[in-house]
Parts: sequence; structure tokens; C-alpha cells
Amino acid sequence: MSFWQEKISIGTLQVPRFMAAPLDGITDSPLRQLIRDFSPTELLMTEMRHVSCVSNEKDQRSLKYRPVEHPLSFQFSANREQFLTEAVEKVIERGFLMINLNSGCPAPVVTRSGSGSALMADLPRLEMLIKLFVKAINGRVPFTLKIRAGYKQKNALEVAKLAEANGVDCLMIHPRTQPEGFTSRLDYALTAEVKKALKIPVVFSGNINKFETAQKVHELTGSDGFMIGRALWGAPWKMREITDAAVGKQFAISNAQALEYALKHFDLNLLEFGPRGFIPFKKQLPQYIRGVAKASEWRGVLLRTQTAEEMREHLVQLVEENREASCTVL
Repeated sequence: MSFWQEKISIGTLQVPRFMAAPLDGITDSPLRQLIRDFSPTELLMTEMRHVSCVSNEKDQRSLKYRPVEHPLSFQFSANREQFLTEAVEKVIERGFLMINLNSGCPAPVVTRSGSGSALMADLPRLEMLIKLFVKAINGRVPFTLKIRAGYKQKNALEVAKLAEANGVDCLMIHPRTQPEGFTSRLDYALTAEVKKALKIPVVFSGNINKFETAQKVHELTGSDGFMIGRALWGAPWKMREITDAAVGKQFAISNAQALEYALKHFDLNLLEFGPRGFIPFKKQLPQYIRGVAKASEWRGVLLRTQTAEEMREHLVQLVEENREASCTVL
């Protein structure tokens, strides 16, 4: 068995080397359900939710998922100990197979509260939170940590060692600082230092959109696993495309098939979010239709729709017009 076909051990859980990264408002339950049509065993993650939200929300929306979404990890944000134990208990009771603490989110709305990547600039607080999570979880599911290269200054190596010393089962790293966002150069050398220093698995996150990129990252860093994030946006087949390439296969999907999945995604959004579910679905649309004729015109028409009925009518028309299209690799 080749490196790419082997699984990695995260605590007591074994998962394939490729996994989905969480993206707020994107990798929600409808998208995760569609990913499962193509990638039945890869680890998926929920959108990030603060421990206070999970502990106090009355409808428990953040804890809802479909059994098909397993293996599924829950991602928390946190900046204080209040509500943490209660939130962990609710997540474990609901059957999530892993818990992740996000200390890598760069969004100012998150970092202003001391959560996300701001935790990397406050190591006493981060260590306190890690210890509380480990104690609350008590070995029942694996506990993982998501980090960046650092907050304003790069200190990923120090944070990684702290994490392993305090019981974290796997480290996930996006090697850019908070101000660098998602577009600057990825620090492969820093990731390689982190990997060399740790015994626990290291998972790389950042710009993995094809197998050749993952190969390059592995050669430069030695990372054990690879997160796929923005590449899944409006393309639930993307992880399958990458994992097929890893074993020498070529994955192809026609424009008609992509549009049929857009329609399926639209319907799942209405089931999940109600009649207004077509609004968040607009984020996914541009990627689904990018291969069709007159894509820019269709994009404008679809994004201007004001009702679910109107959007569905346009999507059905698009599917019918492209049903006979030849198979095209997207």
C-alpha cells in the first residue's frame, strides 16, 4: 500500500490522509451530505461554533447532522472556560467522533474576542483551554488543534510543542500568520520544523486543490494529512478528484452532472434552512455553473433571483440545456 492509500491514526480514530476543512457558511450539512456521494470515508468537519453558542442555543442547530456525514469532527472556538465543559458534553452525547479547537481563524470578528488565531498570542490562555478540553473529553474522542504560523509573529513551533505536551492528538496547521490571511506565501519550512518536532500527526491546510499540490507539500514538509477547504466550494466532488489522482485514476464530471448536483444542493438547502435556504446557496452557485455556456450571464440571472421558486426554475432550465453536453473535466 502506498503512502497515499494509508490511513493516519488520530487518537483512537483512523482516517484517510485527505480530509475536508471547515468553512463557515460553506461546508454546512447540505454540502457535507453531497461530499459523501463522492468521498464516503474521509473526515469532515462542522463549521466553527463558540462553546457558549453550543451550550446555550435553544434549537441546538449547530449539533444537527445526518448520519451519512460521519466520520464527522466538531470544531469549537473558545476564549474562556465558561460553558466549555457543558458544550463538550453536548457534542459527545450527539455522537461526533472528534473535537477540534480552532486557534487559527484569522477573521477580526473572531480574534477581537481573543478567540481563533489570537490565542496563539496568549499562550497561557491557550494552554488553559487545551487542558480544559482534554479534561472534559477524558479520552472519549480524539482532540485536535488547528493553528496558523502565528498571530502577528510566527510561533507555530512553540505552540505545537505546547499542544503535544498537553494531550492534543493531532495538529492541523495553516502556515500563514493572521494578517497574511489566505493569499500570501505558505511557510513550508516552518511546517517542516513543526512536523519534525512532533510525534503526533501533522495535517497541512492551505491551497490544496489538486493532488500534485499535496505531493509537493508532502515532499517539502513531511505532513501526514492534507485538508481541502475552498476547493470544495460548489464542488462536492473535489476531494474524490484528488484521491482518485492519488491512485492514478482520472475523475471527470460533465457540466450536466455538475448542474444536477447544484439542483440537489439547492433542494438540500431548502430542507435544512427552510424557504430562505436559496439565499446562502447563492455562495455556492458560481462554482457549479462556471463550465456552462454563457456562465457569466447565468450567474447574474441566478444571483438576482428573489424566491426559491424562481431559482429552481432557472436551475431546471440549465440542467435540461446541458444534459446532452459531453463529459468535461472541471
